[in-house]
Amino acid sequence: MGEVIDFPDGTVGDVPVDGVLDGAKLLQMVCIMGYDKDGNEYFASSCGDIKEINWLLDRYKNFLQGIADDGE
Repeated sequence: MGEVIDFPDGTVGDVPVDGVLDGAKLLQMVCIMGYDKDGNEYFASSCGDIKEINWLLDRYKNFLQGIADDGE
């Protein structure tokens, strides 16, 4: 579906939100999740197919879990 970016050493620090959102503009489909300074959660997706959204979230959840497991 897309190119997977490898983070062999994990992230070094936070990345500015504007930079992440600018990069997302090049994608075919995006899901955005996060929270504001008051802790209010936010979720949005450019896709209206819940199955596709869930598949994407599960795929990247597994990807991140693999990175965490490799770091132990």
